[in-house]
This record gives sequence, structure tokens and C-alpha cells, in this order.
Amino acid sequence: MSHVVRTVIPKLHRDWDIKDLFGATNIEEIQTKVAKYLADPRVLEDGNNLYIYSPENGNGKSRIANYVLQQLHQPRLDAEGKVVIVDIAQVKFGEYLISRGQYTDDALADRRKVMTVPILLLDDISPAFCSNNPHNDKREITLLMSHRREDKHVTIITSNLVPSAFEKNFGMTAASKVLENFSFIEVKGEDVRDIIYPDKLVDDLLERGDQK
Repeated sequence: MSHVVRTVIPKLHRDWDIKDLFGATNIEEIQTKVAKYLADPRVLEDGNNLYIYSPENGNGKSRIANYVLQQLHQPRLDAEGKVVIVDIAQVKFGEYLISRGQYTDDALADRRKVMTVPILLLDDISPAFCSNNPHNDKREITLLMSHRREDKHVTIITSNLVPSAFEKNFGMTAASKVLENFSFIEVKGEDVRDIIYPDKLVDDLLERGDQK
């Protein structure tokens, strides 16, 4: 498998808990909706999907999504009472689009993994990471989500597109197919990365010449 598709939780998010969420102005609402989604006993059997969105960047969408992904990856009992760990994967939407134009063994393996893994995080669906071919982008995401929906695979999406903007960007038909059977969580609040990563803030100040 290439570096494009991850099959483990990134170190940045691995030890984070939803109770530690800060910065968002609707923290209680987010925590309640996440808990409700995870408490659904048929979330995996029915392929119930999750769309986490905010027009703002850097306010925790990917971190929340990784928390949900990690919780779904915890050991659980299957229908026969056996302990199982369900496979997960995640991919950046922009990297997925790039890989679709490649035909190496790694790219083909990535394609199979993304289409068939039981739980997928499709991270950062954003116009900034789309290609210069909107028709192709629409086709790729529609085919991917239609295939996963047919097999009732769970898909978690993060995006800076509110649902109405998703429809405007990809079209009504694509939106109706892609966003079928989704729960929605809006993250309200501004970029908090300077608080989470203080070293980055210092680096930025030095770069601008503001640090004495």
C-alpha cells in the first residue's frame, strides 16, 4: 500500500478524546451528536455515514473525524458474538483524485482499498483540492460513494462545504447520491491551530520578522 491511503490513525490524533475538544462555539452539540452516532448499534451493519463540515479551516473537523474513526475501530462483538476489529482507512480527497490518474500497482491497490474497506475517512473535500476537471471530480466521488453505499460500507467525510454548497459545487445528482444516509455535524468556530501548535505560531512570527 502506498503512502496515500492510511490504515492507522495518525499520531497527531491517536490519543485525542472528544472531551478535550475546544475552540468550537458549539462543543456540547458536537459531543452530543458524536456520542449519538457512535451509540447506534447498527452503525456498521447499516452503513450509516457521517458528514463533518465547517466553512472555516483548522477548527477540528479532521480531529473529530479521526476520533470517530478510532472508536469504530475498537474491538466489538459481531453477530455471532465473536470479538472483531473492523478495518479502517483514510485518504485525503485531493490525493485520491491524483491517484486516480495513475496506474501503478500502488495506485490500483489504493483504489481497491478505498472502495472496499468497511470504514473510510474521506478527508477534506474542498474546492481547493479538486482538479481542474469538475466533471471528472464529480464522477469520481459519485462512483466511489455509490459503490460503498451498495455494500453498506461506512464513510466519514470532512469538508468545508456546507451541504447546500456541496450541491452547488458538485451538482444536485451527485449530492443526492453522495450524501445519502448521512448524519451531519457542523463545527462552528475559527481556526485554533495556533493554540494547538504553539511552535508553528512562533515559526510564523519569526518568518514575518515580528519576533524580537
